[in-house]
Amino acid sequence: MTNQFTWIDLYQELATVLSDWQERQTELIAFLEELRKQGCTITALQDKNRDGERFLLKEIDPFTFFGVFNRGITDNKRIDILIKIKQYFNLQSPIPSDFDGLPILNNMRSWYFPYHASRNAEDIPRLWHVFQLALQDNPLQDKNFLEAFDKALTIWSVNVTLTMGLFWIRPYTFLSLDSHNRNYLGVDIPKEGLSAQFYNAIMQEASARGQSFPELSWAAWQESQNAKTDKPKPSKVEKVKQKDHTYWMVGAYWNDKVPADQTQRFLDEGVWENGYEDRYLDEVKAMQVSDKIAIKAATTQRKNLPFDAHDKTVSRMDIKAIGTIVANRGDGRTVEVEWDPDFQEKSWYFYTNRSTIWRLQTDEQYDLIKLSKRLINFTWYGEEQDYTWFCEQWWGTEKSSDTNPPVSDEITKDPYSLEDLIAAGVFLSEDNLRRILDRLREKKAIILQGPPGVGKTFIARKLAYALMEEVDNERLEMVQFHQSYSYDDFVRGYRPSLEQPGSFCLQDGIFYKFSQKASANPEHEYVFIIDEINRGNLSLIFGELLMLIEGDKRGREFAVHLVYKNPDEARFYIPDNLHLIGLMNVADRSLAMVDYALRRRFAFMPLQPQYESALFRQWLLDRSMPEEIIDRIISRMSRLNREIKEDPLLGENYQVGHSYFCPKGDNFGALNQDWYDAIIETEIAPLLKEYWFDNAPKVDEAVKQLLD
Repeated sequence: MTNQFTWIDLYQELATVLSDWQERQTELIAFLEELRKQGCTITALQDKNRDGERFLLKEIDPFTFFGVFNRGITDNKRIDILIKIKQYFNLQSPIPSDFDGLPILNNMRSWYFPYHASRNAEDIPRLWHVFQLALQDNPLQDKNFLEAFDKALTIWSVNVTLTMGLFWIRPYTFLSLDSHNRNYLGVDIPKEGLSAQFYNAIMQEASARGQSFPELSWAAWQESQNAKTDKPKPSKVEKVKQKDHTYWMVGAYWNDKVPADQTQRFLDEGVWENGYEDRYLDEVKAMQVSDKIAIKAATTQRKNLPFDAHDKTVSRMDIKAIGTIVANRGDGRTVEVEWDPDFQEKSWYFYTNRSTIWRLQTDEQYDLIKLSKRLINFTWYGEEQDYTWFCEQWWGTEKSSDTNPPVSDEITKDPYSLEDLIAAGVFLSEDNLRRILDRLREKKAIILQGPPGVGKTFIARKLAYALMEEVDNERLEMVQFHQSYSYDDFVRGYRPSLEQPGSFCLQDGIFYKFSQKASANPEHEYVFIIDEINRGNLSLIFGELLMLIEGDKRGREFAVHLVYKNPDEARFYIPDNLHLIGLMNVADRSLAMVDYALRRRFAFMPLQPQYESALFRQWLLDRSMPEEIIDRIISRMSRLNREIKEDPLLGENYQVGHSYFCPKGDNFGALNQDWYDAIIETEIAPLLKEYWFDNAPKVDEAVKQLLD
């Protein structure tokens, strides 16, 4: 083909000239810095030390120099740089008119060496050495080159990129093993990693195809582009393209980092890192070269779904990036990944997982193999999710709410969202609920306070589910404080021994046990609800844990010794994933207010009766309550609450909540005047007698107005 691969001559000439510049690295850096000042789009040249301080590079290798213009930039920008390079080095080859078959690096990963903080003294010299040996005659027959190749692969972040660099400088001798070429040839990097021996064998096999390496690279790129334009078809389980891969779904959310979502950093650095120092180490060590990996984020969705969910909340998993593992550092924390630069984020529904690491099963004996295969095909092989099939699996052909999804250890919880909160009968706006949830996430401890009947307990449980984004009562605990409740009940204390009658033994309290449970599962949210929180002596109940309630005092760093401790026991801490919700009745005159020491450790969220809320009215209408009963409830109770608010001895804290008129069930069509009267006479009237205990005529008049 004429006028193709015109880049080769200039690239080969530059490589030959550049091989003599090992002792002039500072001049190369100065030249690149001058290009940057002139407005050329080049690689960043800022190094970084262990303290995070940045400074201009002091050393550079020839592959990184080539990487300056072999990144994801436009051909015009690449040509602009090459024109200046040709002038600077006095090269004779013409400026290219095409870059067919040329593999390019990720824009953010065009260095062949790590930052100074992680760089070894021999890293740069090793890259120069393999570069220079590659330019000799028959380098693949030279054991010195093969040894230099393997040594270069020990440099952090150097993997298949080394083969790309070799292809740039001698494209008729070396084959790039970028993802396009590997897919085209149908080869995978071996589990033990890339090596000179494997590389040499692959090139011999590729040569037998009768194509030059530039022609092969161009054909591979064309095939990949054609695959993008083909419209994906619904997944065919029996045609899953699994090969012999292992597939990993991993998280990228680190609570203690800014930003918390580390996806972009992983893409930029060509890695994936386990955010835990003491968890998932074995799983990460089990990841092998050529394994497929995807970054995912699990959430829920109820509105604007791409299918009809019949007003149900559905679990969703956003696939943010996919790639191939090219090296495992063996530390249980980090694998190097060749991320797919062309991947577009997409969403998958129903079959999801919230664990930081999820190894997808491909064993035909696996109970959910059909689901697993479909997810694999969707994530890595471009096939669409068959929503109809999944709806039938989850809800049955009639999509009945009584039909459960496939049962397994992975699919056991119903997804839950803010919309579910509102639909369940929490008559607050979505913005208000989101604000409460945000405070719960940030502060770690909130108190829902309000008059009787506003649904504090009900709302607390639903908030817990919304925080978890699923209904999981194993991660929810509730206790009610009272005047006799103590530290021994809550944290730890001595109790009569069941095993040795007549003696006492140290027993853990409910909060201690729940904290340990949350600590053992740090990637899931846990919620501890304290009803009637102001009925107990809070300072005595919490004891030395008072400080640990604070959101910024969580974790091992702030661990304390308990008053009662077992021998050689580690200090106790409240984990970051444990959230406290206190419930406080502000109308109980017999209770003291929360003391200031505890008050500042909670965010207080007031709740008010919602009789006049459009959500309250619509909720009753949706359940077929007679409209005349609804109107009576709203008008009479709103009038009563206005009277209570205006009473100087009562005020807004003594209003009567709406939950008195929110019965269980989904059909209120049979409720009538008798039902309404019964609530007034047996529940509201006794409460009013307590409020106006010294004014019986006022109580009688208020009840009369409610019943009239």
